[in-house]
Order: sequence, then C-alpha cells, then structure tokens
Amino acid sequence: MQFRFVSIEKLPEPPQVHLVKGNFVHKVLELLLAHDSEMRTPEAAREAFEITKTQYESSVRFIALGLSDDARDAFFKDSREILNGYYRMENPRNTKVIGLELKLEADFGKFVLGGIIDRLEYDENDQLVISDYKTGKTPSARFGANKMDNMHLYASLCLRVRGELPKKLRLMYLKSSTPIEVEVTTQSNIKCETAANRTFDQIAESCQSGVFATNKSGLCNFCAFKQWCPEFGGDDSQAKIKAPELYPVIPRD
Repeated sequence: MQFRFVSIEKLPEPPQVHLVKGNFVHKVLELLLAHDSEMRTPEAAREAFEITKTQYESSVRFIALGLSDDARDAFFKDSREILNGYYRMENPRNTKVIGLELKLEADFGKFVLGGIIDRLEYDENDQLVISDYKTGKTPSARFGANKMDNMHLYASLCLRVRGELPKKLRLMYLKSSTPIEVEVTTQSNIKCETAANRTFDQIAESCQSGVFATNKSGLCNFCAFKQWCPEFGGDDSQAKIKAPELYPVIPRD
C-alpha cells in the first residue's frame, strides 16, 4: 500500500529526520568527491560540510522538520559522526570516480526505468563498481540480501546505457564503517531483469484491478499512511484527500 500511495499516487509524506540527514550526508560526499583526487583533503571535506549546512538550513525540507535548537545541533553533530565513519572506510583520494549522483534511464520493453547512482567508479583492478551510501544501521544477514535489489537494477541500467556491466556492487554503511559487496554476473543480471518484469506485471495488474496487496509487519508502525490502510481498519480512498492536507509538499531534488 505504501508503494501505491508514494510511487503511483505521488502523495506527500511527512518530513523525516533520518531521510533528510541521509540526503545531507550524500550531498557533502558529492561535493567532496567532485574535486580532483589530490584536492580531496580534510579541509575540502570541512568546506563541503559547511557549504551544505548553509544550503540546508534555509531549505524547505530542513525547515519542515521543525527542529528545536538542540535537535538542530544534534542533527549536524550526528551527520559529522556519520561522515567520520566514511573516512574510517576509505581514503577519498584513492577513489577513481566516473560519476556522482548519476542519473540513468533505459527502456526495458514493458517499461522505462530510471535511477540515480550515488557513485560509479573503477576499483584498483580497473573494474566497474557501483557504490551506494547508507546512513542507517547495517542490516542483519536475514535482510541484507534485499538491500541489494535496487543495486542490481542499477547494474542493469549501466549495461543498457553504457554498454558495460559492473563487476561489483557495494553498499557503504557509513555509521558503522561497514562495506557490503556482491559480484555481478550475466546470470545475476538476467535474474534481476526477470524479477523486474514480473514486478511490473504485478503492479500493472493491481492498477487495473484497484486491489493492492498488503504486507503487514512491524515496519507498518513507521508508515505515514497506516491510518488509511485497510489492514488497520482504514479507508484507503481517504489517503488522496487527507495526506495533502496533513503533510507539506517537499520539492524533490
């Protein structure tokens, strides 16, 4: 249901601190790594932080959080700690960046798919790698594999747009300084695209029938649309009316 409300009906969601913080950290790293490798110094990192901080303090998405002075200070303190975790993971001067916040779009036949890759690079063996920053907790082994699904789609986009299939996917959990990597193969790419087509068919069928499957779990307690979910006795038809009244519309980057 959340997918329907957010991705299909494009309903607004309430601003969330962890999402804005993640976006903030991504922007700092984007500014830092945009420099030539020899210029990615600690001073450049501090400058990137201050530039991004100034931009965010006056932005709609940050103001909408309604943070107190103490909460605002905690936001930037935690952001610094997350960025320190990045430095424990790698030296930015050694990264062979090809693209940052790289927008790719390709026709998959039944649908057109687009995505934004945090970082496309070559590793020490000159093999193509997709890296994605994560500012949340490192997932358990039980849920870790699911976190790679989007990454495999990014690999497929690279193949279709650039004509080159990445050799490796890397999730960089900054707070714990933990990288998680998987290899990409022709077989994994075929499996990914098959799953994407199957998911598209399921979405198309749901849109046609108006019936969307629900998956009740503990995550429902964090969903902005729980009050309108039929699983909790809500009226899903009211979401389109009530969500725009309750939640501010935050411009997308």
